[in-house]
Amino acid sequence: MSSAESTSLGPSIDGVFMIDRGRDPRPPPTRVLDAAVRLLEACERSRAEALQHQHACTTAHQQTQALIGELGHLLGHGARPLTPVAEAARPPGNNASDASDGCELPAAEARGIAAVRDRAQEPTTAQDPAAPSVEIYLLSPFKVFANDRAIEDWPNCKGKSIFKYLVMHRAQPVPKEVLMEVFWPGADPDAARNNLNVAVYGLRKALAKADPDFSFVLFRQGCYSFNPALPMWVDAEAFADRIHRAQAAEQHGDLSAAMAEYRVAQAIYDSALLVEDRYEDWLIPHRQSLQDDYMKVLQRLRSHHVDNAEFEACIGVTSRMLDVDRCDEDAHRLLMRCYSRMGHAHLALRQYHFCVDALARELNLIPSPQTVALFQQIRQRQAV
Repeated sequence: MSSAESTSLGPSIDGVFMIDRGRDPRPPPTRVLDAAVRLLEACERSRAEALQHQHACTTAHQQTQALIGELGHLLGHGARPLTPVAEAARPPGNNASDASDGCELPAAEARGIAAVRDRAQEPTTAQDPAAPSVEIYLLSPFKVFANDRAIEDWPNCKGKSIFKYLVMHRAQPVPKEVLMEVFWPGADPDAARNNLNVAVYGLRKALAKADPDFSFVLFRQGCYSFNPALPMWVDAEAFADRIHRAQAAEQHGDLSAAMAEYRVAQAIYDSALLVEDRYEDWLIPHRQSLQDDYMKVLQRLRSHHVDNAEFEACIGVTSRMLDVDRCDEDAHRLLMRCYSRMGHAHLALRQYHFCVDALARELNLIPSPQTVALFQQIRQRQAV
């Protein structure tokens, strides 16, 4: 081989090794390692630049929110918070905090930005006239309407359940740890936190279809809550409010107004609280409390109708009581008396047989002597 053909290994202009013929084509190991190191350093520089850009974007967005908040304060009304960029752009990942923007900031800077953000997003207690109005039905088949449009495309079962939980506890913010324990009991904390973030992310997307510019669910100081500026009507709350009005009217001696309020409360209560979720443990005390209040409303209306010999109205109210408890012998006997006094002995006797059947099926019992005696009186066409 001539000297011209003797080979040497050296870098080309492009940085690619030039290999002369006649030598081992593989580069020395030291040069391979050196190239790998340079490649890793280039990747690290790219990653650092990406984080800087993301940090700058998030900081700019938060500063914008602060300026909007200050402007709203100067104008004399609360500013509507913008949807966080990072939150709107990506679903939450593993171990992602709901309030996190995906960047790790120095502690002092993070505190400063958080303070500015909190001032800008501080919720107002006054309702926002530009916010969508929301109506929520819990005492009938579950329905939610935003600006009179039904929300039906719920993201997943958990997101829908979290919405219901927040509605039932909207008097105060709910800590995220409470939601994790209620809906993912016994789960690994990191897994439960991630599941919660995913569920809330989907819930916010579903609600955003009603108004993409309004933040329905807020996360502040580790707690979730509905935006206090959101006008909300909840049938369970309206039911309780009507009872309070009726009781207040009775205390002031206005029996007519009280009965009118009780009748409205009765109309609102169409079924047990979230009856489709009958196996949700957290709902049991709320459901029982509302049902107890409902029975008290019916008992008060029933007494009023009996006192005024309003037999048809009494039958309607007492039948609703049997919808709740088919084995209520007092209700069965009252219906028997009402039918008998209206001259419908055959209906009174039929009601007795309904009572016998309900007691046998559900409790394996027979009617009390008092009920049997009433049945015998009606069958003999005696006045009851």
